[in-house]
Amino acid sequence: MKRQITALLLTLAASTALAAAPSDKGTTALETLLACKARSDFTQAQAEKALQAAGLTHLRGGVFEAQGGKVALFGGTVDSASVDIAPGGSKSLHVYLKDVAAPQVGRQLSVTTVNEDAETEAPSYIRKVDAKHTLHVGAADDYEGYSASVTCQIAG
Repeated sequence: MKRQITALLLTLAASTALAAAPSDKGTTALETLLACKARSDFTQAQAEKALQAAGLTHLRGGVFEAQGGKVALFGGTVDSASVDIAPGGSKSLHVYLKDVAAPQVGRQLSVTTVNEDAETEAPSYIRKVDAKHTLHVGAADDYEGYSASVTCQIAG
């Protein structure tokens, strides 16, 4: 009887830990878009599909948020995300992260040049990938609700 109770408690503890762990399902497509590789491109539908596949829910105003669980990305968890495509063809995909610092995200994405134009207390980073693509890793403070951001910007 003791063994059965012990086994039951271990199973329950393991399933609780798994349920509380951040999800990494489907983040590959989102990570690929955010890598902002030269000559890469995306449509509104492709970006939204990648955000939804990662476990984010589309809310009002074009914002995506994790509902019912955490979404792990670049060592942190996603607070919110958005995709913007302007009529002239300029595009940007933004993800706001919690529990990870901008320098850590920057190193993961090979974005190490300090963005002197960023108006942040901690350093933010920028990498001009090619003539059209720019990858931004922004620093933020906890009072802003997130700790770092990643933006792939494609000029029209």
